[in-house]
Amino acid sequence: MAKSIIFFSDFDGTIADKDVCATMVKRFAASGWHELNCLWEAGKLSTRDCAQRTLDLMDMTPAKLDDFIAEQVLDPTFLDFAAWAGKKGYPIYILSDGYDNYIRPMLARYNLGLPFYANRMHYRQGWKIETPHDNPRCGRCGVCKSKIMLELMDPDGLNVYIGDGYSDRCPAHFAGLVFARAGRSLEAYCAREGITARRFNNFQDILIQMQKLTE
Repeated sequence: MAKSIIFFSDFDGTIADKDVCATMVKRFAASGWHELNCLWEAGKLSTRDCAQRTLDLMDMTPAKLDDFIAEQVLDPTFLDFAAWAGKKGYPIYILSDGYDNYIRPMLARYNLGLPFYANRMHYRQGWKIETPHDNPRCGRCGVCKSKIMLELMDPDGLNVYIGDGYSDRCPAHFAGLVFARAGRSLEAYCAREGITARRFNNFQDILIQMQKLTE
């Protein structure tokens, strides 16, 4: 077994019980957001452009956002997984193409002090996006998960990636082990690209498989 294990995980629809960003858009955005999302998934819009144009469609005050965030929950099985990883000394890095506006308070509610990388929203007579972790040489995603992962990974250890969707495709190529949520687009992508991926329904599945690998 590898000397060290590092976990890199998506947030929306992975650690979070739902895709928080998609749920937020469906609730607050006017018509037109679905077409923008299709262009993004087809690679015809960058995350930054798609996100800003979507935010421009949203009728959401900061107070409404706070109320919305209070309704969102994590996958309850993630708590046991995070506790196990912490006990073993295995770091968990959250790499999200979503927003720190909801990731930070959601993690705090569960007393999880995990490091994360995400985009930011600021309200200045409307919502504006900031992408402090983008890759100007590519521009496809707001957060370049691959760049961050390559900086943090242990070349002599086992680097595990956990995800479900479009923004998880690129980092899956660099992981020593990939967990793809069952029935989501990452699972299909890995199958097409010849990337071996273990399917999971929740973090209990991942915990069981990792315990078998390490104990």
